[in-house]
Amino acid sequence: MQASVTEVQSILGNVKYPANKKQIIDEARKQNISSDTMLALENIPNREYSSSDDVVHEFEGFQRAVEVFHTRKYPASKQELINEARDLHVRDVIIRALEACPDKEYSSPTEVINECRARLQSR
Repeated sequence: MQASVTEVQSILGNVKYPANKKQIIDEARKQNISSDTMLALENIPNREYSSSDDVVHEFEGFQRAVEVFHTRKYPASKQELINEARDLHVRDVIIRALEACPDKEYSSPTEVINECRARLQSR
C-alpha cells in the first residue's frame, strides 16, 4: 500500500495549528493510519507547521522522492538520482540529503532511502 494524501488530510483536521512534527505524528498514531503513511509523516522536516496545507506540501514532496527511487532502474549513481530528483521537483531537503550521500552506485530504492533517512536525521 502506498502512503495516501487523503489519509494525511483526514488526520490533519484534528490538529491545532501552529503544530510541530511531534504533535502531527501523535495525532496520526491516535487515528491508527497505515504504516506507509506513518513512514512518510515521520520523514517530514522537524519544524513548526502553520496549516494542514503546509504539512500536505511536505508530505507530497516526500512521496515524489519515494516514487523517484522506486520507479527507476538500478544500479544508479548518486548523480543520476540527484538529477532525476531535481527534474521531478523533489523537496530541496531530500536533494541536499542525496548530495550528502556517498558518491557510489546504489543497487536498490531501499538503499537510497536508508542513506537519505540517515542524512535527514543527522540534520
